[in-house]
Amino acid sequence: MALSNKKNSDPSSSKRSSNFLPAAIIFFVFATIGGILYYFNSGSDPSITGGLESGTVTESDTSVSGKTPDQAEKTAASTNNLFDTITTQAIETDATEKQISDTGGMQSQEETNLPSASGPETIRAGTAPLPSSESIDRQVVSQCEKETTSIRQFYQHLDRQEYIKGYRLTSSSEDHFIALIHKLLDNPPQVTRETDDLYTILKNTAHFFRISGKDNILMLKGILNSERGRLEELLADYYFLVTSPDCTNTPYGKNIDQDSLYEYGCFFLNTMGGRLYLFRRDSRSRMVVTYYAILLINQANEQNNNRHGIDLKPAINMLIVEMEGGGSTLQGQESYLDMLYELKEQYQ
Repeated sequence: MALSNKKNSDPSSSKRSSNFLPAAIIFFVFATIGGILYYFNSGSDPSITGGLESGTVTESDTSVSGKTPDQAEKTAASTNNLFDTITTQAIETDATEKQISDTGGMQSQEETNLPSASGPETIRAGTAPLPSSESIDRQVVSQCEKETTSIRQFYQHLDRQEYIKGYRLTSSSEDHFIALIHKLLDNPPQVTRETDDLYTILKNTAHFFRISGKDNILMLKGILNSERGRLEELLADYYFLVTSPDCTNTPYGKNIDQDSLYEYGCFFLNTMGGRLYLFRRDSRSRMVVTYYAILLINQANEQNNNRHGIDLKPAINMLIVEMEGGGSTLQGQESYLDMLYELKEQYQ
């Protein structure tokens, strides 16, 4: 009896019993909270965790750290925005991957921009394809349009010149000279048997005067004197348009008789009348006209259509000597000589 009373009256035993229960409850609460935090942090996406670590906290963190309700609501809104952004990026990435798979490898022919950590990168998955025949045709057509525009601008320039206005043309200079060119092509000079009689020689000597008329001859002389700096460009444009099959629909390449062009090439290279015409002009005009006459005869040779049998070798050699000695005033001297030397090797 005395022992029982002693135990009940022991103060240290009652103190230990009273402190154990609160400590156990507090330990259980902290363990539960720690387990919940560990579960959410370990199961979340690394990118989300990184975002949370960089300054975004959860509602649990708010309760632990003592955040106020307003701060907790702001933190939750930031977290929701982060989740929305990540979800949108994931959807866009899935759509991009599906589009790439649907194209069946079209990236081999074009550049594909893909996002990366360091910014957009340009990935070239293959070499560019060779130009198709259709693209080459478009390039030729574009060249025809370029030459056509250049000639048209020249005629518009002529219409503004006072010396042209003095001839009182009834139409624009473009329409006038197109009609004159076709008139000359319809009446080519006589190339063969020129020296059989004096009449043929005189007729060839006055060929342009007879076909064009006095006023046109005077106007052409005025143009050659006033527009001498644009003569080479004009002849180059015209030569391209009248000799290119793809330019037959242009105003300057339409209905051009190739046989008549060949006759005029022979006229300037192989007749007395044609040579006299050239030697009455300045050396610059003479060399350029002779150059294109050679090209016309060479084209006939390539087409097996040099029916007069003109030998180009003497004309090529003579023009090379003349251009090397006095062709420094020509804008295209180097390109002319390059072509002439190629033809010289061809006709050796």
